[in-house]
Amino acid sequence: MPNRFIVGTTVLLAAIILSISVATPSYAMTCTDRQKVCFAYCEKNYANAPRCRAACAQLLTTCMSTGCWESKVTARQCGILKQ
Repeated sequence: MPNRFIVGTTVLLAAIILSISVATPSYAMTCTDRQKVCFAYCEKNYANAPRCRAACAQLLTTCMSTGCWESKVTARQCGILKQ
C-alpha cells in the first residue's frame, strides 16, 4: 500500500512538471521575442498602458545587454539570444 502511494505521488508530480513545461509558451528564445510577449501581456491585462509598454522597452534594453529577462510576472531567464 505505501508503494502505491509513492508511485502515485511520483506520477502526479511528473504530470504537473510536464504540464507546466508544455503550458508555458511564453518562453521566447530572443530578447525581441520576449518583448513581443511582454507587449501582448500589456495589451491583454493593461489595455496597452504606456507605463506597461515602457517597462517592456526597458526590459528589452536590459536583455540586450545581459542576455537575461526578468520582470514582475516572469522568473529570471538567462541565455536568451540578444536579438
